[in-house]
Amino acid sequence: MTERKILHASRRRFLSGSASGAAALVLASRGALAQPAIVKLPKKITIKAATITAESFPYVDGLRYWKKAVESRTGGDVDFQVFHTAQLGDERTVNEGILAGSIQVGIGAGAWAGFVPAYNVVELPFLIRDLKHMYSLADGALGAKLAEQAAAKGFKVLAYYSAGAQHFQTRRTTVRSLPDIKGLKIRVIQNKALIDGFRALGAVPTPLPYPEIYTALQQGTVDGTANDLLTVTSARLYEVVKLFTWSSYVVEPRPVIMSKAYFDALPADFQKLLSETAQEAAVHERKVFEERAAGALDEAKKNGMQFFELTDRPKWVEASQPVWEAFGKATPGAAELIKIIQST
Repeated sequence: MTERKILHASRRRFLSGSASGAAALVLASRGALAQPAIVKLPKKITIKAATITAESFPYVDGLRYWKKAVESRTGGDVDFQVFHTAQLGDERTVNEGILAGSIQVGIGAGAWAGFVPAYNVVELPFLIRDLKHMYSLADGALGAKLAEQAAAKGFKVLAYYSAGAQHFQTRRTTVRSLPDIKGLKIRVIQNKALIDGFRALGAVPTPLPYPEIYTALQQGTVDGTANDLLTVTSARLYEVVKLFTWSSYVVEPRPVIMSKAYFDALPADFQKLLSETAQEAAVHERKVFEERAAGALDEAKKNGMQFFELTDRPKWVEASQPVWEAFGKATPGAAELIKIIQST
């Protein structure tokens, strides 16, 4: 199922198919048969959960869902605090804070690969096919293997959130086939996997910080960018770029992380509660993401954005494969992850 179809399905209150995945089994197993038992702790604790995203981003909905679940099932023994919009620092600062013990929860993304290098496998263009594929991977073998690698670096992975699928937005050139992107200056984050990937596709990757995207498109410094739909609308990119191509060139699972040492020191029944409610919150976050993305599609169309499909996706995949192979050889543990992704 393509993301476009998933977004249309979201308008009809879609959840049971793609977004649920294995994580939804947690909800099903709980059902409505009985109220869950209260977990009492030896003393009151504070859990600080931090994300760099804005309050309106679905990560915050997931964390607040988790907050409510944890606080209600511990009888007031836990104060679960949610910090958004980089209130506790940038992504790397949050990651370092988790290991240092000043922050308890974060959402791993690009900077997390500095601690768990093989995580960059999810940034390899055209390797993960779409949202449905990503959900299966996150709730299956890929998620488990990434969690193993993260544990060796001091992190505990409790669940995986969605950041949606990323697609192409261009100013003047409609991108429908591989030759269309050749020579175009495309804004990317400072990430070797993405830079090498766009070069392999024939584009000119141009690393720029997120806050500079709008101005770069407006002034023609770049010919295009690649973002999920929520980013397009929240940043009002439709004012400076009108052409949108569904590509799902990158579809990332985003790990919900804690310090392994902190988690292991908690009482066993509270560990179980945290793990179960983290999975429930991930189901909620994915649902919220899909529903908001469906609304973003309507908003983008109303503001003049035109939507297109790739006509030759297999050629994009073929052009990207040498980058996958190079990354697999250069990064410990990555080759195994690539095989898992390809075989799922």
